[in-house]
This record gives sequence, C-alpha cells and structure tokens, in this order.
Amino acid sequence: MKQLTVLVILFLFQSLSAQDWQQVDGKVFLDTNNNKVMDANEKGIRNIWVSNGDTFVQTDKSGAYSILVRSGQTIFPIIPSKYHYTDQNKWWYTFLDNADSETSFNFGLVKQQTKDQFKLLAVGDIQVGDTTETLQAGNSVLRELVNRDDYDLSIYLGDLVNDVPSLFHPLKAMMRGNNIPMWAVYGNHDRDFSAGMEEQPSAYNQHFGPDTYAFFKNDVLFIALNSIYPVGKFGYKGIYSQQQLGFLKNLLAEVKNDQPIVIAQHIPFVGMENKNEVIQLLDSFKKVLFLSGHTHTVFQNNITTPSGNIIHELTAGAVSGHWWTGQQNWEGIPLSLMHCGTPRGYFEVNFKKGDYTINYKGVGLPKTKQSSVWLGDYNGEPTSFLSKDNSIYINVFVGSDSTSVSVDMNGFTDIKLEKVKEIDPYVAYIKRSQKEGNAPDGLSKKSPYLRKKSDHLWKAQLPIGLKPGIHRLRIKVKDPKIEQFEEIIWFWKK
Repeated sequence: MKQLTVLVILFLFQSLSAQDWQQVDGKVFLDTNNNKVMDANEKGIRNIWVSNGDTFVQTDKSGAYSILVRSGQTIFPIIPSKYHYTDQNKWWYTFLDNADSETSFNFGLVKQQTKDQFKLLAVGDIQVGDTTETLQAGNSVLRELVNRDDYDLSIYLGDLVNDVPSLFHPLKAMMRGNNIPMWAVYGNHDRDFSAGMEEQPSAYNQHFGPDTYAFFKNDVLFIALNSIYPVGKFGYKGIYSQQQLGFLKNLLAEVKNDQPIVIAQHIPFVGMENKNEVIQLLDSFKKVLFLSGHTHTVFQNNITTPSGNIIHELTAGAVSGHWWTGQQNWEGIPLSLMHCGTPRGYFEVNFKKGDYTINYKGVGLPKTKQSSVWLGDYNGEPTSFLSKDNSIYINVFVGSDSTSVSVDMNGFTDIKLEKVKEIDPYVAYIKRSQKEGNAPDGLSKKSPYLRKKSDHLWKAQLPIGLKPGIHRLRIKVKDPKIEQFEEIIWFWKK
C-alpha cells in the first residue's frame, strides 16, 4: 500500500475544537517471543496501516505511528496477509480522554504462512438471551466449532446476544474455545441500552473490539462494517455512517480492482438504506462477497454495479434458528427450524486463489445434508409415503435463482421442477401441530412462526401411475457458488 493522504481527519480536526482530539502514538512490532510486550531486541514493522475506524496512518521504518483520536475511538492495525495478532483477545485499544488514559499503544504481530486455499466459517446470530440459551449455544454450535480443526478463521455476523450485554463474557469464552482466529460483527441486539445512544456499542467494543475494522487473510481483504444506525433509545435503521463510508473509501483506494474483498456486516446489504453509496465505491471491483445475518433465513443475492460487475451477497441464517424455540431433543437443544425451512447452521466458505465456493453446514448434521424433501400431503405429517397427488417439495438450503435442481426417479429423468414461493411444508406442519396443541412438550418453547415464504423451495410432480412399493429418488443440485451435490432418498407409493 502506498502512503495515504488523510483528508478526512484534517476536515474533522478543523471543524472541532482542539480538545476534542488528542495525539496517540506507538509501535507495531514483530513479537518474536510471543509475550505481547515489545522487548529491547524486537524490531518494529514498517508500512503497517493503523486506524481509528475512520482514518489511517502508516508506520515508518521503525514501526512507529502517530494518529489523532477522539475519546471513545478504538485504535487497531490493519494486518497484512503474512502476519497475525499476538493476542487474539486484545488486538485493539480504546482511547478514553481522562487523566488515567494511555496515549501510547503498541501492537505485537507474529508471522504466519499464506495459503492459496483456506476455509472461513460464517456464523449468523447466536442471539442468546439468558443462561439457558447460552448453554444451548455452547452445547450445540460452539461445541461443534471448538472440536473442529479444519478451518482457518471464523466470523460471527452479529446479534451475539439478545439485548443482554452481560452474556458477552461467558459467550466469548466459548467462542474462543480453540486457537483458530475468530472475528465478530456488531448487531442490533448487541447494543447496551443502559448507555447513551452514541455509547451503545461500548460493551461490545470492550469484549470484541471495534465495530469497523479490516484485515488481510491469505491475500483476501476482509472488512467489517457497522450496519446499525441508532434511532431513539431502542430503534435503529440500516445506514452506513459517513465515518464508515470514509473508512471504506480510503481503504479501497489503496487496493487494485481485482483484489478479492469480503465485507461482513449484520443487516443484509440489500436492506441498507444508503447501499447505493457503497455500490458506487465498489463499482470497479470484480471480486466482492458480502456476508450478513439478521434475518434468521438463508438466501443469496447478486447485485449488478453500474460497470457490470457482480456483488455476491450471502445471508448466512442463524445458528439460533428461530430464536432457540421448538421441540427440544434428548440433550435439551431445540429444533428451532428457520422460517425458510433451513435447520440451524452456518456456512463454510472455501477460498482458492481469490475465488470461493460455499457449503451449508447444519449444526449436528452431516455435511451432505444440504436439502430437505417433503413427500407427504402439504398439511399432513412428515412421511416418506408419496402424497396422493404425487407432488414433492425440495428445499435446497442455499438455493437461489442461479440454482439448478433436477430429479431422477428410477432412471426416469423427464420430471419438471418449479421454483415456488411458499411456506416450507415442515414449517407449515410445525405451525399446525402447535395450533392443535400436539407440540411441543411442556419443557420446550413454541416457535412464533409467521406466514413467511421460503426463497429456496422447488416443487415437482412425479409421474402418474407409479406402481405401489418402494422407489428411489436422486436429487442433483448445481449452482455457480455451491459445491455440487446430490442426494438419494427412498419413498413408498401406497
């Protein structure tokens, strides 16, 4: 990166009184003994960007930097691909303008090898609201992740808690249960409503760092943005602040237009009120992926920029599913099927030389479980007996308008499928069971499903005149961004 001219900070400095800004300095250094302290024999690292979430400065040949900050701003380095933080638990410092505040902050880095291939886990909305839900998360998704060693980093896409900041501490301990780098995004339910409107992110910042930041991993630029614009004491809108737009603009000015970029935020990009400003900033970039959460559904979007480039958006759903509700299993973990019919889960994003494929991973489910198939009557019970009208529903959890779904039954391939916008039949069944008082049991919470329709549901009509007995159905799914998969199921024709 070449030297950046910091115009924004000069403008702000001129518009505010001198006491609103203070100079902070320090060094970015190579922590050779990994003790998180800059020892006398350790050297600084040159040309590392340091930011306050708004503007940038660059370290000199000795690793030194100096930056103007306001009280409450968080200072952090933007790590190049061949380095990583010494202390994953505290890679930032928050400047507080008081008598005891420090004005010098050092950042220790360690070297790491870059790889052409690596795996990211994109994890949406844990959203725990009490100790029971915290344990349900810990003994399901977080237990699964802490026992995996086949990924390189994870990003949690906001709403870590459900308006209970006191749960950040135990949740963070479980999220950092292994040594694999973990990053987080700020969500609307991560706010501290006991603080002033501008200080609502303070509890989140204390535990997880700045709500706007960036880093490089294996030559991919990762950017986290705060998509929450507070309105009144409890309200919010999906709006990027001018400071974030300035941060993004300055950062993008320093990379080439073929730079692979991943932008992580809580509210889906398509739901942001001023997304067109970001589209203009990203117009010339050819490899942009947005990761988001918030909706407790899974969907993909392709946004065409004015120059014809495509921004790919993946909304990763929620590992809390439908807010930790539904029938509990034998370990006390609720089903909590999302209202799009997707089981609780997260995404694996597999990068290879700047490109990537995606794969959905249901919590506690095999990687091959990429779809659900409904063969019974629409309002009947889940069954593998074919419905009377020979119709089936196939819910491809990561399906989009770019997805191709085909069905092969007993070697017969001329089966037409239609992508439909309907309520997932399993969700419809749960709604019906709850209404009739048949489920869930007294130890479980009812799921507050609305009549929301699934964005990734296909319907097929199997041939009339099938012979009674067992039949085999092969489902094949193709998509430009999905790892191609197929699944075989069996059903019975009465």
